[in-house]
Amino acid sequence: MVAVKLNQDGYTLIEAILMLLIVMVITSAVIYGANDKIEELEEKRFLHQFHLDLQQAQSIAIGNQQLITLAFDENRTSYSVKQSGTILLECSLPSHMSLSIDSYLKGLRFQTNGAVNQFGKFSFLTKKGTKIVTVHIGSGRVSYEL
Repeated sequence: MVAVKLNQDGYTLIEAILMLLIVMVITSAVIYGANDKIEELEEKRFLHQFHLDLQQAQSIAIGNQQLITLAFDENRTSYSVKQSGTILLECSLPSHMSLSIDSYLKGLRFQTNGAVNQFGKFSFLTKKGTKIVTVHIGSGRVSYEL
């Protein structure tokens, strides 16, 4: 009788399942950790963009010698910059951010010389706390906490 030699070079089904399980656990840990970092970077990007939008609105007010208004919508999840009722730009906040109900500023108006009509703080709620954007009196300079 001829002896049949079994091929022992492959993996068993259990070994393959264990390898897949280990890969899935490692992948899910990396994705979970990356999610928080992505949200943090998204917050920084938004605050920087908000700062640039304020500067642009101020520049338009000076250049066109007209009042420019920045206002948040009723849901506090997006804002628009308007000149004489015409929307110049619109921007939505990241999905995990909103303007706080307790925010002192709900909008701004830039005068024809670039000065703001009021000063104070925009408070944005995030999953990790509150982010503050401060508008200084007079020249409309802006600072923000990261």
